[in-house]
Amino acid sequence: MTTNVLADRHHSGLYHSLQLLARRLGWTLYTPIGPEWWDRDYWMFGRSTYNDDRLAQQFLMGVPGPDGLGAPPDGEFPDWPIPTVTLAEAQAMDWAFVIATVPDNEAGFYRFAQERGARFVEQVGNTGQYVNWRLDPLVLSSSEMPIYGRGVVYHQEMDPIAYRPPMEIRTAASFVNCMIHMGSCWTLLQEAQALGLPVKVHGIEGPDGIIKPYSALVDLMASVGWGWHDKAQGDGFGHVIHTWAAVGRPLIGHSSHYAGKMGERFWQDGVTCIDLDKHSIPETVETIRKMCACRHRDMSMAIRAEFDAIDYEAETDAIRELLA
Repeated sequence: MTTNVLADRHHSGLYHSLQLLARRLGWTLYTPIGPEWWDRDYWMFGRSTYNDDRLAQQFLMGVPGPDGLGAPPDGEFPDWPIPTVTLAEAQAMDWAFVIATVPDNEAGFYRFAQERGARFVEQVGNTGQYVNWRLDPLVLSSSEMPIYGRGVVYHQEMDPIAYRPPMEIRTAASFVNCMIHMGSCWTLLQEAQALGLPVKVHGIEGPDGIIKPYSALVDLMASVGWGWHDKAQGDGFGHVIHTWAAVGRPLIGHSSHYAGKMGERFWQDGVTCIDLDKHSIPETVETIRKMCACRHRDMSMAIRAEFDAIDYEAETDAIRELLA
């Protein structure tokens, strides 16, 4: 029997993690396509922020194909097709679960689940993400947000990433989106650059550009010695910080940004990172200049060991039990 699951799509890494979860659980995963989802108030991402349909234009307006309207290939995961469904098609299908990943889609996806006899699920992956517990959702949380109803805490799965022994130890890169708008975090990075530490800045509005596909991003991370990950608001889950850990590159940033959050395990000063809560930029740059390859390798292996402690199979079992 086919287990159809509907999920919205707003973040490539998150949606791909749902694809991997679907493979583990035997689901057939679809995402909405077409303007009717917006027009009928089911899919409302961006309405609370912009009060217009700019995000609907981005995520719901597909491209015509031989089988109807579809989603363009994902720039980050081009080898993974994205099955799409129009509202009319969805209303003629049976659904086991309907998953909302952003608060704007809570009400509409809950209504659709009620109409189709499906169970309503919320994926909570952003820091500070609101959950309307009055809807009695089943919650899959990869965030620090407390669970007040039925839910499990889990890590968003990523494709297998091989540990890369470091070849270069005196360069760094940042993949924090909009890093140039991060206030004091950006100022500190610029200070390190001025003191001679080569730091590339990628991501949205980064001077060194956005890197796609995801496999190219992983390769670039492996080519530098340090992950400069200084993000004042931290992450709920954080695909970038988990990818740094998987590749095996120690971090530079403030551990306080991740206190009590899922990425906290990666912030152990002198073991997996250089903690800017404890070290000045001149001290940090000097430490990197003088660090021997063996110590850097130990730090690289230590942060990879923290990533390897994640047990996807056990977490899948917990999700399976929640959804049973």
